Amino acid sequence: MENAGRVLVVDDDRVTRRIVSVKLSGLGYTVDEASDGQEALEMIASGELPTLVIVDQSMPRLTGLELVRAIRSHQDERVAALPIIMLTSHQSEEAIVRGLEAGVDDYVIKPFSPNELAARVRTVLWRCQRAAGRREPLA
Repeated sequence: MENAGRVLVVDDDRVTRRIVSVKLSGLGYTVDEASDGQEALEMIASGELPTLVIVDQSMPRLTGLELVRAIRSHQDERVAALPIIMLTSHQSEEAIVRGLEAGVDDYVIKPFSPNELAARVRTVLWRCQRAAGRREPLA
């Protein structure tokens, strides 16, 4: 199966990371995992850039919103432009608005359907490819 891209899953809940990892790796994505925002930033700084980041909102050390803001304000434009999906149990209108205003591209509420999340990953990546002028089909 062709590699569909690299996804970084950032969540302090190991079970959630595993569910997302199994689903997306089964669809051809390479999946990296981080247990909090600080670890995710370190991974982004030291390794291969992900194609997309999936992030929980509530985590120790560096929250999801802090991570999103750090990514969006990064000096490297490739990092600042990374597509981000917020995967969280925070479902109030205020929480959703805060996430979107911080720069989240899409928002998925826990508990979630792995199939819906996979569809949103494909859609966000497709939109980003279109915005960059590419005409590649959905993965």
